[in-house]
Amino acid sequence: MLSPGVPGGRRPAALDPLLVGVLAVAVSMAGAARPSFWYDEAATISASYSRSLTQLWHMLGLVDAVHGLYYLLMHGWFQVFAPTEFWSRAPSALAVGGAAAGTVVLGKQFSSRTVAVASGAFCAILPRTTWAGIEARPYALSMMAAVWLTVLLVYAARRATRWLWLSYAVALAFSILLDAYLALLLAAYCVFVAAFHRTRTVLAGFAFASAATVAALLPFLLTVAGQAHQISWVAPIGQRTIEDVLMQQYFERCPPAAVLSALLIGAAIVLWLSGSARPARPGRQLLVLAAGWLAMPTAAILTYSALAHSIYTPRYLCFTAPAMALILGVCAGALTARPWVTAAVVALFVVAAAPNYVRAQRNPYAKYGMDYSQVADLITA
Repeated sequence: MLSPGVPGGRRPAALDPLLVGVLAVAVSMAGAARPSFWYDEAATISASYSRSLTQLWHMLGLVDAVHGLYYLLMHGWFQVFAPTEFWSRAPSALAVGGAAAGTVVLGKQFSSRTVAVASGAFCAILPRTTWAGIEARPYALSMMAAVWLTVLLVYAARRATRWLWLSYAVALAFSILLDAYLALLLAAYCVFVAAFHRTRTVLAGFAFASAATVAALLPFLLTVAGQAHQISWVAPIGQRTIEDVLMQQYFERCPPAAVLSALLIGAAIVLWLSGSARPARPGRQLLVLAAGWLAMPTAAILTYSALAHSIYTPRYLCFTAPAMALILGVCAGALTARPWVTAAVVALFVVAAAPNYVRAQRNPYAKYGMDYSQVADLITA
C-alpha cells in the first residue's frame, strides 16, 4: 500500500528532504560549465583565488565587505578545486540543494507531506533559483542560510530552550555575515512570533537573541553601509521596478512561469475566500511566515531605495525565493485533492520554465551577454 500523501512510493518521509535536495543540485548543476563568466563572477575569482588571505582582508576594508565571508569560503574551496566555470559554480548548486531540502523540512513543520515536498520542488525549479545555482556569487548560499535560519527559528519558538535560542543567535550571525540583507528577515520573524508565539518566554528569548546578535554585528553592518557607493550603478526606483519585482525577482526572464504562478495563487485565494476550503491553523501560520519573508525585505529595500540610496536589484533578494516556493506549495496543495495531481501541477511549472532554463540561463552568453570565458579561450589558443 502506498504511504499516505506520497506520490507513488513507499519511501520513508525522512528521505524527502534528501531526495528533493539531490534533485535540486542536479537541476542546477546541469549545464553549469556552459555560460561564460561575467564581471561579478570575475570579482569572485579575483578576490578568492588570486589573492592571499592578507590581500583579501585588505581589500575588504575598501570594498565588498558584504561578501567577505563568501570570499573566505571560496578561498578555501579553491585550495581544492580549480577556478573553472563548473567548479566555481558548484558551491552554489550545492547550496540550492540545501535550500530545497530545508524548504521541505520547514514545510513539514506546518503542513502535509505533499505540500512540503511540492514546496521543495518549487524551490528547486524556480527560475530565480536555477539562475542562482550557476552563479559564482553568494546568492544561493544566502537562500540556504535563510531557509535553515527560519527552520531554527520555528524550532526555537516552539520549544523555547536556551540552547535553541543560542543556536538561533549563532546562525543569525553567520547568515548576516554571509548576506547583510538577511538582517531584514527579523521583521518577518517579529510578525510571526508576535502573531503565534506570544508567551513571555518566547518573546524574551527571541528579542534578546536577535538584539544581541545585531548589536554584536553593528561594526560589520556600518562598514557595509559605508561601502554602499560601490553599487552606485543601481538604477533608481521607477516604472521598471514593478516589472522587476513581479517578474524578475522570482521568475527571471520567464513570463510563462510568472503567469502560471499568478494563476495558481489567484485560484487558491478564490477558493479560500469562497469558504469551500480554508487552510488549517498551521497552514495559515506558514502562509503568514512565508508572506512576511517575501514581502517585508522587499518593501524595506524598495523604501530605502526610494528615499535614500538606490540598492534594489532583483538578484539581491534571492534569499526570499524559498518563501515564494512555500506559497506556491501551499496553494498547489489547497487546489489538488490527491498527491499525483499536485505532482502534475509541479510538472506543468517545469514545462513552463524549461525554455527559459535551456535557452536563457544555460547558453554560452547567458550572463548578460558577456564572453569572458570565450575571450580567455581565444587568448589561450
